[in-house]
Amino acid sequence: MNKKQLIQSMANKMDQPQAQTKQQLEQILAIIHQGLVEGEKIYIPQFGTFELRFYLPRVGRNPQTGAAIEIDGFNQPSFKASPTLKALIND
Repeated sequence: MNKKQLIQSMANKMDQPQAQTKQQLEQILAIIHQGLVEGEKIYIPQFGTFELRFYLPRVGRNPQTGAAIEIDGFNQPSFKASPTLKALIND
């Protein structure tokens, strides 16, 4: 399912125009994005948790020359499904 299909499905279930549904979805995604940018953990009961995971700096190798290069540490967004969601998927 892509974003357009998600908006269509949501609009049908909520019996409202797709333009309004799209705006609501955009607001939800913007709030999740902003929360992650600020380093917050976003917990949605019965669904899961969005959070940042920090990967430490490390030394890598250039595959062409074999020279050692430093790879900076970075934050990676991640999602952890709730036990309820896992149970729904696996049933």
